[in-house]
Amino acid sequence: MAVPAHATTPVVSVVTPLYNSARHIDATLQSLLAQTLGDWEAILVDDGSTDDTGERVRPYLADPRFTYVSQDNRGIAGARNRGIGAARGDWVALLDHDDRWKPCKLERQLGAAAEHGWDIVCSDAEVVHDDRRTLFSSYLRVDTRMALERGAPSAELFAHLIRMNFLCACTVLLRRSLFTRHGLLDASVEPADDYDMWLRCLPQASLGYVPEPLAEYVLHDENHSWRATPMHEAAIRVLLRTYDRCAGDEQRREACMDALVAHHALLFGGHETRPAGRRIAAPALRLTRRGMTGLRILRRSWRTRHQESSGF
Repeated sequence: MAVPAHATTPVVSVVTPLYNSARHIDATLQSLLAQTLGDWEAILVDDGSTDDTGERVRPYLADPRFTYVSQDNRGIAGARNRGIGAARGDWVALLDHDDRWKPCKLERQLGAAAEHGWDIVCSDAEVVHDDRRTLFSSYLRVDTRMALERGAPSAELFAHLIRMNFLCACTVLLRRSLFTRHGLLDASVEPADDYDMWLRCLPQASLGYVPEPLAEYVLHDENHSWRATPMHEAAIRVLLRTYDRCAGDEQRREACMDALVAHHALLFGGHETRPAGRRIAAPALRLTRRGMTGLRILRRSWRTRHQESSGF
């Protein structure tokens, strides 16, 4: 089912995947309605919900800026891509069903983008877990945070992005033309599909940062942030692709190598319910298939993990 959106072309297309979202969606959509900039469209993609999500969002559809689309379950990347494909705005924003925006979010970011000519704009955020709030920027390396705050060029920020995904997805605003140029999100690297997109866009796209917490990134027992192993495995797939794309640039390849070693070391040492042998075997086998490069990553990862576990 689809409800047609308003006729005029909006500045921003807000894409919100829905999956059993009844618990969270009211606060999310209320934060969108509270935006000081109202020139947006919201594309709600129900990705096969089995709860009453559809009924919970129905009242919002009286506002012609909202469009509701339902589909069989394809995962978050598939739902995001459905929304991006329907987007009409010059800019696309990803607002997941459990996150919230501060009222000035879109206005502040669009103003900064216009002033500096940015293609991608991110900001700080508040990480909300129960009654605790922590700035997203506090999880970043000091040099990465300083590079963002001083407006470092995209080539420098690309190197930082290889080491760590410093873009909180619910804060990101990017030009829709970037999807035309680089393609849609890749479901095969979910839940790191957004990280893969940022790396594909940089360093050609200009990236800017607003050092204000313009969003609330909500942690709970249902989202991907709690599942460390899938996140590390997905990041590894993304970084291996980035390594291959950086052929001829040894500095960026070495940055990819360092990040791959860090992710494998954490993966090999992860505390999961499955036996350690099963946890290690699959990623180790994938590395051996990449020849000397893979063996180098495997050797360095194993050495790093051993040193950490030994206390050296």
